Amino acid sequence: MNVIVIVSVVLVVVVIAAVVIMLVRARPTRTHLTVADLQARLAEEDERLHPDGVEHTAPQELGRSA
Repeated sequence: MNVIVIVSVVLVVVVIAAVVIMLVRARPTRTHLTVADLQARLAEEDERLHPDGVEHTAPQELGRSA
């Protein structure tokens, strides 16, 4: 009877450890970006793709009514 209890406890501990490891690994390390950060990244990417210096139209703001 003691063997069954020991094996059960070990299995429970292993399952709990597996769940904790999965939760820790699943947690993303993303940072939240602001609209200004995204616009700066878009501008950098546009400059990288079009280094000829041609001025492009600025993106329109979404969700704003005139």
